[in-house]
Amino acid sequence: MKAFSYDRFGGGDVLHASELPDPVPGKGEVVVAVQARSINLIDIRVRSGTMGLLVNKRFPKVPGADLAGEVIAVGPGAEGFKVGDRVFGAADPFKGGAFAERIALSALNLCPIPDGLAPDVAAALPIAGLAALQSLRDLGLLKAGQSVLIHGATGPVGLFAVQLAKRTGAEVTAVGSSGLDTARRLGADRVVDYRNGPGLPKGLRFDVILNFSGKFPFALGRALLKPDGRLVEPSPTIPLFIGSKLGNLFRRKKHMALAAAVRRADLKLLADLAATGALEPDLAASFPFDATREAYAMVERGGVIGKVVVTS
Repeated sequence: MKAFSYDRFGGGDVLHASELPDPVPGKGEVVVAVQARSINLIDIRVRSGTMGLLVNKRFPKVPGADLAGEVIAVGPGAEGFKVGDRVFGAADPFKGGAFAERIALSALNLCPIPDGLAPDVAAALPIAGLAALQSLRDLGLLKAGQSVLIHGATGPVGLFAVQLAKRTGAEVTAVGSSGLDTARRLGADRVVDYRNGPGLPKGLRFDVILNFSGKFPFALGRALLKPDGRLVEPSPTIPLFIGSKLGNLFRRKKHMALAAAVRRADLKLLADLAATGALEPDLAASFPFDATREAYAMVERGGVIGKVVVTS
């Protein structure tokens, strides 16, 4: 099968077109013919070799977690799917595999695509949507009437979080740079350009802060939290993850570190919202499979508002 893979860690130049063996489904797995996949920053971090012991050193590696397509084979013990089903979901981002014509992965990591939802839209949902949902609901414990500050609101995860927080009934403050018009259109009550402007109103405090930019750590954010507030890190380092757990034993304001999980129930929730128009995956660009390197280059240049997808 055709794939894009790399044989060593490095920059975008290590990614190349290749021919790899067709996957065979193991126990509890299905094989999906991939029709669309989307790019996440974790793909680039894994390929760069900066994720340490979380990524093994066996090559070749195929990048990509988010995918949508059609089931073409079902392994023993894989429940809930049959050949011909339209599905979407995510592979383990530390293992990848989506930037190939076919992939074998656990059936638990997949969900049916609702009628009317296109594969490219479905493929934009999993990793970013799950991170936003689980940050707000599971770690932030966000409730109607509360206030949330989303730092990095114009990235893919941030734009999902703006919509999900507003749907919860929260007051949403979005901090970013370019793309704030999109954040406002998707539901932000207040937008703040961190590069210029008046900044946050004095005295404003939040029940939940999401550090999606990576530039608003707990040391800065705790002053803006309400007494029982929570600051959530969606992509923590291992030391930060451990440190937050230990520190929370001794403080009222909590520093939460996300370990996002691919759950079928959460995938279904995101897909149902997208199918009804209640959640909009903002698609920045779509590339054909042969232009995978160009798609990654676009994301790595920065400044992209929304998701970049690659279709077969």
